[in-house]
Amino acid sequence: MQLTENRPEEQYYIHSLGPDAIQVVEDRYSRSLILSPFEGVRDWPVASVDALETHHLEPILEWSPDVVLLATGRTQRFPAREIQVEMLRNNVGLEVMTLGAAARTFNVLASEERRVVAALIWEPQRGGR
Repeated sequence: MQLTENRPEEQYYIHSLGPDAIQVVEDRYSRSLILSPFEGVRDWPVASVDALETHHLEPILEWSPDVVLLATGRTQRFPAREIQVEMLRNNVGLEVMTLGAAARTFNVLASEERRVVAALIWEPQRGGR
């Protein structure tokens, strides 16, 4: 699913999502990552929302976001209470959604120059092709 046509060169954005990769600008990723429109992309060693621990939030919080979009794969699954408490303690909003919804929302907020970080948990496609 292509999400954008053209964006400013100095901004990172999600260009498309497919069954085998997330495309950020021109680079394709088949792993979990964090993304900021102005800071860039970092690998994020989180395999599932169940594996998410508070120390995984450190690289996200380094970017001082106002809001974090937590993408939990193809289905929305909420993280442990400790994750939500840690975000509140740091005065950062947390929105939990599917990967597709997070990608679309990230691009809208980034286009408005909001301090947003997308924390994208990548789940490999199971079965099928």
